[in-house]
This record gives sequence, C-alpha cells and structure tokens, in this order.
Amino acid sequence: MLSVLISSLLVLQTVAFVPAATQLHSSFSSTADCFPSQEVVNENILFQLQRDLHANRNDRVIATELAAGFEYNDFGDDEDDDEDDEDDDEYIDIDDSAVANFKAMMGIPEETEKDAETEEDEDDYPELVEESDISNLSSVDQLISFATTKSSDADLPPTDWAEPIDISDVSKALESGVCLIANPAKFCDDFSDGKPPSLALLSKFGLTLPPPPELGPDRRADLLPVLILLDRHPLKGCHALLLNRRTGYLIGDLENQQLDNEDGTNDSPPPNLGAFMIQPLWFGGTSSGSDQKSSINGLDMIHVCPNVEGAKQITEDGLYHGGDPVQAQEAMTDPSLEKPMSGFDFKFFVQSTRWLPMQLEKEIRDGSWFVASVSKEVLFKSRDRLGAKRAKPLWTEIMELMGGEFKEVRDRLYSDEESFN
Repeated sequence: MLSVLISSLLVLQTVAFVPAATQLHSSFSSTADCFPSQEVVNENILFQLQRDLHANRNDRVIATELAAGFEYNDFGDDEDDDEDDEDDDEYIDIDDSAVANFKAMMGIPEETEKDAETEEDEDDYPELVEESDISNLSSVDQLISFATTKSSDADLPPTDWAEPIDISDVSKALESGVCLIANPAKFCDDFSDGKPPSLALLSKFGLTLPPPPELGPDRRADLLPVLILLDRHPLKGCHALLLNRRTGYLIGDLENQQLDNEDGTNDSPPPNLGAFMIQPLWFGGTSSGSDQKSSINGLDMIHVCPNVEGAKQITEDGLYHGGDPVQAQEAMTDPSLEKPMSGFDFKFFVQSTRWLPMQLEKEIRDGSWFVASVSKEVLFKSRDRLGAKRAKPLWTEIMELMGGEFKEVRDRLYSDEESFN
C-alpha cells in the first residue's frame, strides 16, 4: 500500500512541478540572482500536492492508475474506475510518515525537536574566534601569537613552568636535574656594582668579554649561560651541560672517528645515527665530555625517552641523561610509549662544564647563579625564528616564569629596548 502511495506522490510531483516551475521561472527570469532555491520550489510542490489530494478525488484515482499500471499501449481504459473508487478511501488520510517520506525524497529538511535542540546547544558554545579579532591580524607573527594565545586558554595543566629553589642550604639544593641560570650582575658590566665580571668565569663558557648592551637584550640573554646539573660528587665536583649555545653543526656533520688499530685499520664500523642526522650539535662547555661507555665520541645526550638503555632519569617530570644513541632510535618508536617520539626529543652536546669540589657552591653563594627547577617542555622548546621575529631566549623565558625578583632582573636587561620601542 505504501509503495502505491509513494508512486502516486511521484507522479503528482511531476504533474505539479511543470506549472509551478514555469510560473516561478517567469516571475524571476528578469534577474538571475532572484531564482528561488530548490527548497522553495519543493515546498510549493508539496503544498499543491496536499491540496490536490484532499480537493480532487478523481485526480487521485487517475494518478494511482498511471503510477501503478502504466503501459505505453494502454490509454483511456476506464473500466476499472469503480474498483478504484472502492479503494480510494484508503489514500484520503495521509499520515505524517508518508509526508515525511515524501519530504525526504524531495530533499526538504524537516524542523524536528532534535534540530531545535541542536540549535539551542550551539547557542551554549560561544564563538572561539571573533571575526573582529582575526581582522586585526596583519602579519604572520601576529597570527602565530594569536593562535598560541587562543590554544593556551584551555583548562589544561601548564607544561611550561620554572620554580626557584631555596639556596639557603646549597648542598641540598644541588641535585641532578636542577638548572643554573646566570645572574647578569656577574656577567655584564652595566649590571655590576663597580666590580667587573670575572674573566675566569666568562672564559668557562667561551666568552672573552662581558656581553655589551649594544648587542641588544635578546642576544645578551642568549649569551647568559643556562645549565642543567647532571651530577654532583663530593670528590669529583659538579658536572653540567650548557643548554643555550649551539655549535653551528648538525649530528650529520660529524665524522664518526673510531680508534684505529696499530696497522691503521678499524674493526668497528661507524655507528648509524640516521634518525638524528638533522639534530643540532650543542656546545656543552669547555671541559671534557661524557665518560659513559655508551656514549659516542664523548657526546652527551639528554632526552625524554624512558626506554633508552643505560639512561638515567634526572628530573621528576621525565628528563633523562645518557644511554645508547644507536638503541635510542629503536626505543623512541616503542609501542609501549604514550606517543611515538622523534629526533627532536633528543639533544646532543659536545664537551661539558665541570667544577672542582665546592667550586660551584662558592659561585652560588657569591650570587653568580640562580637555581631553579624547570620543566622539560621549556628546556626542549624550539628557539628557532617565528617568521621575522626571534624566538624568546631560554634565559629570558625561565626568568619570566620564575616571576618576582627574577622577573625584575629580566625587565632590567630589557628596559633599554622596551623604553626605546
């Protein structure tokens, strides 16, 4: 029964569409932009169809015959009209489901309670990006800053943090994984109280002169050392890595020099570090590098991969030192990891920074260093350029995150540039 009804509706659609579409086309033919949408045409068809179904009984009978028993050689045979009239009452009452099926076939959207609820739900969510906000962006730098600001509004625990450590008991404060942040008063002429910076202290980090103000605050901040403490031994002293000084080389630029035999031959093939070939090689200091057996050519490695063999965890938030770089290439794709890692989760250092026993403790008491706990996300954040704008130096970001008196020291370093701008 329902199939006959649908066939009837389809035929009436064809019959009704021609005059309705012709009338609509003639009304709007003067302007192309005024053509009605398909939804408007379909609504007119539906209205005319429902009117015909209830107003003209004989038309429905004819439409039923055409839809149910149409043949090319059978026209005008009305002998079965009486039988059709008996069944006609079954099609008078059109239920809601039939109309809904027809609307679905015609592509006419229905306004249901679900649609209304959806519209109400959409009103509950404010626009994340206002049109006026985007219209004010005039450069790539502003767009990057805007996107970063919007994404940081989510209610997620902060990953970028730095907390100062109490140095009233220096020996207790110097644990593996803490960071040492240079005090400009001991490295810059214009910060010192009449006493010039120690040349011995400067040379320890490859500096021959104090960074002058003419370099600008960002460049001076890049030259102020930031180190991570790897180990503190009562007899051997302290061992750390300088974090913010690049050599200008990549791991792929290194020639893997192996120890030769007496006859000049080499039995051990060079290690394959293909996953790290494009990683920067960092300058860890002016002292000898790692003495770990798993290291290659004295290179030190810090990373965030827990599955590297021979690695030592040095911070509570998951920063590791050392391990086998060759095995690390397999470890960083281990299925047990929360997410696959890449070479950018590793940092490689040539040489390191060392102090004699009690030497670092004395420098801290003299005010040469601030001591802080810094998140691994801050330490591993890319410091490459963002468009035409320089990335924020590591020293600057840590001082800002610590806040308070440390933020004031940062502001003093940047005061000349900010007052000029």
